Amino acid sequence: MSLALKTAGHSFLRGEAEWISGLNAIIGPSGAGKTTLLRLLAGLGEKTADIRFKNAAWQGRDHYLPPYLRPIAFVPQYPSLIPFRRIRQQIEWVLSPSSRSYLEEWAEELEILPLLDRYPRMLSGGEQQRAAILRALATGQPMLLLDEALSQVEDRLRQHCLQCLKHNPPVPWVFYSTHRLEEALEFSDTLTVITEGQIHSPQTPQDLLMAPPNAHVAWMLGYRGSFPLDSQRFVLIHPARVVLGAHPEQGLVYPARIDVRSKPRSLLSQWTVSGHNTTWHWDLPQYVKEWQGNAITIIDPVIVSYALNREEAQSYAQHVSW
Repeated sequence: MSLALKTAGHSFLRGEAEWISGLNAIIGPSGAGKTTLLRLLAGLGEKTADIRFKNAAWQGRDHYLPPYLRPIAFVPQYPSLIPFRRIRQQIEWVLSPSSRSYLEEWAEELEILPLLDRYPRMLSGGEQQRAAILRALATGQPMLLLDEALSQVEDRLRQHCLQCLKHNPPVPWVFYSTHRLEEALEFSDTLTVITEGQIHSPQTPQDLLMAPPNAHVAWMLGYRGSFPLDSQRFVLIHPARVVLGAHPEQGLVYPARIDVRSKPRSLLSQWTVSGHNTTWHWDLPQYVKEWQGNAITIIDPVIVSYALNREEAQSYAQHVSW
């Protein structure tokens, strides 16, 4: 069972995507189209896109299911709480019998339980966001759309909430838009990147890191530089992982040795990669620690190297500066 989207005819968004249940993160720069995508799924955007959920058409050329008939709860970035109703009253107003079993547990997880008898004006921005999420969960809908809905919540609690949404989900489907790449990589089951209205197909975070579809997405994922491996291949540099090879997604990965050493009286660190009978040296902005290790995996070494085609890599390299 899946949620499928095709944006043919949409004035801004382009592409198609298919998601399965779980925690699905959506990342992209401001203005890329994250909110537009979530509003489209909620039925609040243009009617031109084709959307199907579990083989049932939500909208298409000759069909449109209005928002109140879609099994979704939508939480915008700025909570739309009713100012003259206490939080508890607002929750009881929409409370579904199916949500009673987990609602008190989630009130505790969101650390909102002591605040239920307050009015919205008595809550901080982060508290209002959490109250809005709890109200959305009270509806008992199987799909939760969170549009930067934790942006004002402190780091500790925000990460705790994302951890619970992934490993102890109150609903089967969660979509979560964010600017925070590391959160998306750590907590999501799938990651959808949007750049200038272009939707890139959802992938697992590790698959996406292993093979970014283009240089723009590579930049969004944290790749920060490049150098030529030989006349045909380029290596992109990432500050968190390493894979050295022509086509890592095909298993063509060479064992390599990585050494990172701080340069005295300098803001740069010297990086050395030794592998495939060749050694490369280059300087990068100072890394927080010295590091040595074998680079044959993308799990937790220092950088990732990924080869684009020559034309794309050269174009990308022109936009990189240190």
